[in-house]
Amino acid sequence: MKAKFDALCVNIDLSHINIKRVVENIRANTTVYTPVVEMIVNAIQAIDATARHDGKIQIRVRRSTQTKLDTGLPQVTGFEIIDNGIGFNDTQRNSFDTLYTDLKITEGGKGFGRFTGLKYFNNVYVQSVYRDSDVFKDRCFSMGKTHEIIVAEKVTLSDKQETGTVVTLESLKTGRVFDKKLATIARSLVERLLPYFITHNYICQKLFSLSKMGMTRFV
Repeated sequence: MKAKFDALCVNIDLSHINIKRVVENIRANTTVYTPVVEMIVNAIQAIDATARHDGKIQIRVRRSTQTKLDTGLPQVTGFEIIDNGIGFNDTQRNSFDTLYTDLKITEGGKGFGRFTGLKYFNNVYVQSVYRDSDVFKDRCFSMGKTHEIIVAEKVTLSDKQETGTVVTLESLKTGRVFDKKLATIARSLVERLLPYFITHNYICQKLFSLSKMGMTRFV
């Protein structure tokens, strides 16, 4: 299930990395579903890090607001992957800001799957609540496209009392197309996630697809 990339497995600070080149070097055997699957796997691992038993992941499908003459379903333009995992604490944040990070290497992670988000979508946003000692904090940022991986970062005290993260894959790039029906999208994602569950003998978290008109259960 994991995508293959042309890259050396070393830790590199992204402050002077050509992010565009990194994205371009991702091999062509990935698909539009790859970044969604990568973010779902990250959400699963974030929940595992809490050792909680009520983990939940939601996948919200974003559609174009343009009305089609054939009255068919609008095009899919993005996704929101929502989890109640550990959140982007300093450790998670610094790992995200490191090229080829080894933070999740024991879970089989290659350390650069997040870059597939910029291969297929114009924007990647992160909004997260994490615990810092005895207080909760909000952290939000965008994924950079030039030389800095984390841009427009803000950290503030949170009024929420539960950790979790929302990753938004926004504005599907021109020439990329998703299936329109939720059932087809759900089946495609589950098929791509099955190798992860089988390899890790995993007890599946709850996965949902949320549209503007309601909720469809994945598994």
